[in-house]
Order: sequence, then C-alpha cells, then structure tokens
Amino acid sequence: MDAPDALPLDPSGIGSLLADRILPDGRHLVIADQRGVHRLWLTDPDPTCPVAIVTATGAGLLSRAEAGLRLARRIAGRAAGPLPSGLMPTALQRRRYARYLRLLDANADAATRREMARILYPHMRSFTARQWSGATERRTTQRAFDKARALVAGGYRALLGGA
Repeated sequence: MDAPDALPLDPSGIGSLLADRILPDGRHLVIADQRGVHRLWLTDPDPTCPVAIVTATGAGLLSRAEAGLRLARRIAGRAAGPLPSGLMPTALQRRRYARYLRLLDANADAATRREMARILYPHMRSFTARQWSGATERRTTQRAFDKARALVAGGYRALLGGA
C-alpha cells in the first residue's frame, strides 16, 4: 500500500500497553483507553515502518470504521470517544451474558440442571421428577446453557463484530 504521508507509530504514545504479541502475521496490541481499549494489528512489527489505518469491507464495516476513527483521534492526541454503539452490549445483553457465565461456573462445579435452573429462576418451585421432565424451567435452562457453551466454542466472535 502506498501511503506517502504515513508515519511510524509509537503504540505507547496512545496509551498503556495491555497486550503486545508478535506472531507470524505481525504485531498484535491491546492498548488501554478510558472509554474502551484499542486493538491494533501491525502487519510489519518494525517500529520504524510507517503505519496506515486500513478498514476491511464486509460485515462489521461501520463498527470497524468507527473504531479506526477512535484510534485516529487518539493518535492525534485527542480523546478517543466512546466505543462504537455496535460494540457495546445493551443492559439486557450484559445481564444475559452474566447469567451464561454463572451457568458455566455452576457446570464446572458439577451442578445439576435443577441447581443451574435456580440461577435463572431463584424463586423456582420444587418439582417432582415427572414434573421436572416437562418443566419450562428445565427446557429454558438447557437452552441457556447450550447458548453459553456455543459462546465459549467460538460464538463470542459475533460479539466482537457488534452482533
């Protein structure tokens, strides 16, 4: 890419480095910011190499472009501003993800599905074995647990794209 005005970038000038890894495809950085971290991928780890902010097209284009603008403001010495709205979970989503994490923790502690259901339904009535097999609470708990496992298995990537 030809960017004659591009300058080298000192990532420490943007904020505190939270993560800095050099991998075969380049240097990957996570930089602290008051309103949300900046994630950078420098294809050339050479610190003297000029840097351009490139936004890939496709799904998530607008969120990536907004993130690039936040980074540009920070590089210019200004406040980066808030994270793109597409990257901020709603209050309902935050509560749901917190419940998913609690279900995963309960599963790791060998909790039964009934014990896990109490996380979602703290005031759940007692069920006989027969009632439990057809209970809405049992089905809902299983669906929530399946969603939690799907997030761990890679579904979390959709969150990073603003989905």
